[in-house]
Amino acid sequence: MLLRELILVEKSLTQAELIKHGGKYLSALIGFVEAGQPLPIDPAYREQYGDTVHVDQQILPRLKQALESPDIKSALPPKVDLLINGETVAAPWGVLFKGKEFTNLEGKKAYNAGHLAELFMGLSVSAKFFNIGKPITVDNMLDMMTHIDDRIDGKNYLFTVQRLISYPEKASKKDMLSFVARVPARSAEAFLEESRARKFSPDLNALLASAVKYVNESASVEQSCKVVRADKNSNRIEVVSDGTSDAKFTKADLTLKVDGEKVNLFSLKTFSSDTLGQISGVEFDSVRKWFNTSFGIDINAHKELFGSDKSADDRLKSLLYLYDTEIFPAVEKQLEEQTPGTEAAIVAKIANAALYHARGESMEDVEVVKLDDKVSSGSYKILRFSDSLIDAMGQIDLVPKLISGGQGRTIQIWAKPKDGKDKGSKLCQFRTQKMGGYVRNFFETGPLLEELASLESTGGKPRKLK
Repeated sequence: MLLRELILVEKSLTQAELIKHGGKYLSALIGFVEAGQPLPIDPAYREQYGDTVHVDQQILPRLKQALESPDIKSALPPKVDLLINGETVAAPWGVLFKGKEFTNLEGKKAYNAGHLAELFMGLSVSAKFFNIGKPITVDNMLDMMTHIDDRIDGKNYLFTVQRLISYPEKASKKDMLSFVARVPARSAEAFLEESRARKFSPDLNALLASAVKYVNESASVEQSCKVVRADKNSNRIEVVSDGTSDAKFTKADLTLKVDGEKVNLFSLKTFSSDTLGQISGVEFDSVRKWFNTSFGIDINAHKELFGSDKSADDRLKSLLYLYDTEIFPAVEKQLEEQTPGTEAAIVAKIANAALYHARGESMEDVEVVKLDDKVSSGSYKILRFSDSLIDAMGQIDLVPKLISGGQGRTIQIWAKPKDGKDKGSKLCQFRTQKMGGYVRNFFETGPLLEELASLESTGGKPRKLK
């Protein structure tokens, strides 16, 4: 699951989490404590408290009283009583981890597929080098997973593999490959459980097969293997899968380096996700950047609406107000004045927004790979966002649509229907939505944008529109 921008912050079982959904998590916690069930510790605290812990059952009356209170948060004890080596220890609520015991209550998976798509791709690229450029298989990957080292790093797991690569040529040199992946704890623990059983959930199995298929068919990965093998000097190969860090300047979820120099950059998506990137939050700097990057619209005149003296809810109301009264009317007016083949600042801005979200502020040459999470045999799509996208979009008659309602707004950009014979095709959309108490601003691709950015299966050239 964009992957970097869609990564969800791993949650501790704080007081704020316990009161969600009318105290559903608190009710579950009470049940677990009554049953004497051990609960997981947040990864950041495991060195101090261990992997799991029992909650002292003497706290149950206070928890039940809080659950029945009209103000659950205020009624909760300030700390949770844990049983450590037979003694009761008062600890911050954040020590408890919101693991699968609680996420299952929401009908959610025990993992974020996007996190593991990155891990699978990094392992597949590494396996291709270990196999000296020869095709790899899913079984190869399952075997390789048994040799991964893992350790907790804050709220993440750090997965590493380091191995010498030997070649069959006489007196051949040896190369050292180092693989490192940083994966949020909830997804990492699901991976460890399923990989040890050598049986993944259907969507993860499809993602793994898709990563293997891509790496076997990728001309750029094959070329990298050949270049390294042909070099008479020993090389240091690094495969880094780290979608949790340094998201500002790079869009690469996976980086391949040889002797410290970047060779390939990959941004990974799943077929189920249309998100290319996001600039989230309701702080003024975030909102200003969102509208300027998306449409070239300056909102400096409205800075006071997003001041630090305003609550997050008030700033969200102001954001939605701007969508309705200024942003959408301005986009609509500019697109009405645009005709195919003519210069239009708004079209160039929308195209540049796609380039920004695909390639990052530094405009790196990133290959966007969409891995299929449904086809068990594996499938993928490659998207390439280049400057030619601006010209291609300029040839299309575009119209905007505003989707309103609730705590969100969406501006969709569509190709105008031809002579009323079709409904047109969606190019992209700019979506703002409050999710889990946080406001996120997403740039999402539509079928038309993916068609414009898709590469032919061979040659690496943009596919021509029909």
